[in-house]
Amino acid sequence: MDTRQRVVAGRYHLIAPLGSGAMGTVWRAEDTLLGREVAVKEVTFPAGLSDAERQVLRERTHREARAAARLEHPSAVTVYDVVEEEDDPFLVMELVDAPTLAEVIRSDGPLTPQRTAQIGLDLLGALEAAHAQGILHRDVKPANVLVRGDGRVVLTDFGIATATGDSSITHTGMLLGSPAYIAPERARGEQPGPPSDLWSLGATLFTAVEGTPPYDAGEALLTVTAVVTGEHAPFAAAGPLEPVLEALLEKDPAARLDLPAARRLLTPIAARSPVPGTKVLPAPPAGTRRAERTTAVPLVRPSERRRPGRLLPALLALAVVIAAAGVLLATTADEPSTSTAAPEVSASPSAPAAAKPEASEPATPAAAALPAGWTTDTGAAGWTVALPPGYEQTREGEYVQADTGRTLRVDSGPGKPDAVADRRAQAEDFERRHPSYEEIRIDAVDYRGYEAADWEFTYEGMHVLNRVFVVDGQGYSLYLQAPQRDAEGVQQDLVAVAERFEPA
Repeated sequence: MDTRQRVVAGRYHLIAPLGSGAMGTVWRAEDTLLGREVAVKEVTFPAGLSDAERQVLRERTHREARAAARLEHPSAVTVYDVVEEEDDPFLVMELVDAPTLAEVIRSDGPLTPQRTAQIGLDLLGALEAAHAQGILHRDVKPANVLVRGDGRVVLTDFGIATATGDSSITHTGMLLGSPAYIAPERARGEQPGPPSDLWSLGATLFTAVEGTPPYDAGEALLTVTAVVTGEHAPFAAAGPLEPVLEALLEKDPAARLDLPAARRLLTPIAARSPVPGTKVLPAPPAGTRRAERTTAVPLVRPSERRRPGRLLPALLALAVVIAAAGVLLATTADEPSTSTAAPEVSASPSAPAAAKPEASEPATPAAAALPAGWTTDTGAAGWTVALPPGYEQTREGEYVQADTGRTLRVDSGPGKPDAVADRRAQAEDFERRHPSYEEIRIDAVDYRGYEAADWEFTYEGMHVLNRVFVVDGQGYSLYLQAPQRDAEGVQQDLVAVAERFEPA
């Protein structure tokens, strides 16, 4: 039949193919009843299946489509309908006009650890919603992740998703899935569960930040064998993500990082600016990258299974340290310099900024009384900062509130004579290094009797407010940043911290 005239179930007009794989073809289509564009997946099954197996998969497709239709999460594609045409099932879904993560990596190269962590958090939300409904995705991979220009990330293609307790293994011992992203326990023929999706998520995030899958032996069976018995490719660009990915790629599902722990560890990384100096691997030429496909491969049952490591407690501890402290040490160099020592760029990019002192030295007012739940910390330079509930120290002068991703940094150093001019110079330098920089304001402010300046801006999804001032010739900088959606929180916390700050 002419594709231009093809209508499924008397309602869905297939317009053009959007992509295809071993489990079928996805079409851009029009719902002629409601007058809207949709995505229609024409489900096909691997060759070599018996009629009975095809019938089982057909029934499963219907059942899982109905389950997927109950999912309500912005990062899970919406399933509208499931219909049949000539005994073949068709899934009608929300049309998300966006490239896949695989295409983004192929065209633009690997992502930063920060952006990878942000995508990971979105996908965790979708998986959490699915697992709550008893649904395993079973094919989490870059080709099934859509990345829209507005930042929305969508996990799609529940075509081989399975209700918990069912099996994705055919009667002939073939395993459905994408070799580089199949969890080891699935490849061994064991009963999968939510940890299987988390392993696939780890492999997906590894690919996003490193540019290649953790396991890729060039051929399906060899790749699956490597997943079960081998070691993943070495890290080169993951930086603070290394311990998180290592724990997600743990071969033993019982020792693997679970969903709440993964969220806790990814949150502070997602809130950071990209790590300067991190090696980013160039994307291979388009013609050299193998397409990610769902395929059927034999089960791998090695005679001598690698004994899975029980390193999760240590990894979690290490991840907390590296994801919070280590990344902050690295990102400081790529954030606005707060040096107050001289007009030129300081050799220590994270040294503090300063402002012009009053002609007569004002008295330092006593810090405001601390509300319940607040704590204090005194830096080596002698200043004392009061911290709202939830802020934990990650290194000298640096504090993170894990549940919001807010980061507070306190610096001090020799003061400069003009706070506003100093911030404008810093802004010019920062904008050269960050094309996404958008200035909100650089204003002179009256802060506790000291002449001071506030610098507020956004960049790479972050909202920043930086207050600088001078006391007795000593410059101070209070720098607070958080995800851009949390601008109000940044303002509230910075004002509250500044009100209670005690200079040396």
